[in-house]
Amino acid sequence: MAKSTARHMAAKKNNIARNAGAAAVAGAALIGSVAPANAFAVATPAAVDSTPTLVDYASSTSYSTNGAAVENTTATVKTQDSKTQNLEGKRAAIVAGAYDGIGGSYVWGGESYKAWDCSGFVSYVFAQQGINLTSYTYAMAGELTPTSNPQPGDIVFTNGYAHVGIYVGNGEMISALNPGQGTLKTSVDGGGFMPVDGYYTVAGL
Repeated sequence: MAKSTARHMAAKKNNIARNAGAAAVAGAALIGSVAPANAFAVATPAAVDSTPTLVDYASSTSYSTNGAAVENTTATVKTQDSKTQNLEGKRAAIVAGAYDGIGGSYVWGGESYKAWDCSGFVSYVFAQQGINLTSYTYAMAGELTPTSNPQPGDIVFTNGYAHVGIYVGNGEMISALNPGQGTLKTSVDGGGFMPVDGYYTVAGL
């Protein structure tokens, strides 16, 4: 009886060890996988009115409800040092497109209007201006040029390049955060939750 019990316990330990090993391999495979966006970002929302206080738009054409590009768009924004700056052309349209995205849902791997993840949101807004960016967060940084003087319409990466948003001036960005918060305007560091990795610009803006 004692020998039978000992053999049973040894077999049980072997099964536990094999299961733990399988779980470790599966976890490593998941960590090494590439996804359109990475871990959800969490941030403290910035105050956003129905009419943004930091951005005033003027356009000779209407802005369509599906986020289509705006021609002849201008925008007045506050920069990071609180100076007023007038934007025109694609930069203004990108900022307008970012604001239009506020309230959109967070959908993992999404690239559709108001149904996107963080990189899908950025790539969607830029695509409306004829600028094609990958919807993979890490790869997107490689398509851009780093800048130490970010302007509204530039791109900001946080959380070890796991999160990305559109810089809109005054130290704030708009990004798709997570399924609970959706697309919001926040400070670039999310109120201290998202360390900033760097600002990037697109050639030709």
